[in-house]
Amino acid sequence: SVLQLMNLTDSRLAQAGNEKLELAMLSFFEQFRKIYIGDQVQKSSKLYRRLSEVLGLNDETMVLSVFIGKIITNLKYWGRCEPITSKTLQLLNDLSIGYPDGVRKLVKLSAVQFMLNNHTSEHFSFLGINNQSNLTDMRCRTTFYTALGRLLMVDLG
Repeated sequence: SVLQLMNLTDSRLAQAGNEKLELAMLSFFEQFRKIYIGDQVQKSSKLYRRLSEVLGLNDETMVLSVFIGKIITNLKYWGRCEPITSKTLQLLNDLSIGYPDGVRKLVKLSAVQFMLNNHTSEHFSFLGINNQSNLTDMRCRTTFYTALGRLLMVDLG
């Protein structure tokens, strides 16, 4: 249900968004990641069967693709909202730290390749440099580039 709601709210972000709802969805993603994404998770669990039936998400790679899509959407539309940006970047950071096979799956996703190739303020407004930059903006940039750096280093071991 949360993933279906996310699709609906993301389609309307250009007009308006709800900060509390976005933060709630990010909390859901964080808990989902802790429980259902990892090398210890049964890939044949009831959850993955149900995701396949309802949303067509057949495996962990497809679920990771949804996560990255949400991260990019949030960074695009909520770049000036520090609580959402911080929580979104923390999710990206946690995914980049994950278990080795999961991180390798992440790097192969076209959305991750997009982030690695287009990490500018044109695509992610929180990266824009201005005179009003504060410590929080700097922390967000640091988290973003730390996660991207980890993703770049995956193949180097």
